[in-house]
Amino acid sequence: MRANEQGLSSLEFRKLQEVPVEAVDASGCAVNYQGLDNLLALKELQSLSLRRCPHVDDWCLGRLYHLADSLQELSLAGCPRISERGLACLHHLQNLRRLDISDLPAVSNPGLTQILVEEMLPHCEVLGADWAQGLKVGPEEQSPDAAGSPIPA
Repeated sequence: MRANEQGLSSLEFRKLQEVPVEAVDASGCAVNYQGLDNLLALKELQSLSLRRCPHVDDWCLGRLYHLADSLQELSLAGCPRISERGLACLHHLQNLRRLDISDLPAVSNPGLTQILVEEMLPHCEVLGADWAQGLKVGPEEQSPDAAGSPIPA
């Protein structure tokens, strides 16, 4: 739905204001902290994709608790400003069944972060990093070479 030439929305859009919205794909949009107000009003929202949204950050994730009763799927993949701190705010979303946290450049240890998010949201399928990604391998876990000495990983 788009505004007309005068910047006003059509009458047809106003008729749809009472229709419950269950899914929003805002992938790649310039959604920011203030712009989330439009989404947080959707009390029946079950699926939200914020993939590759350049302005979605940790502060934005802190506001998603408003959707705790309805939100079941959330994609944050590729959001450059989301870190471990923002992901910790998702503990309010106990109805989440699917969460995509892949390709988050501000997350310093994706594997460990995924483990922590899985523990925080036990009924949620967390997609993203391989659980071992970013974990250091100890000397006892290194593979030996042909001569039997350990090879650094």
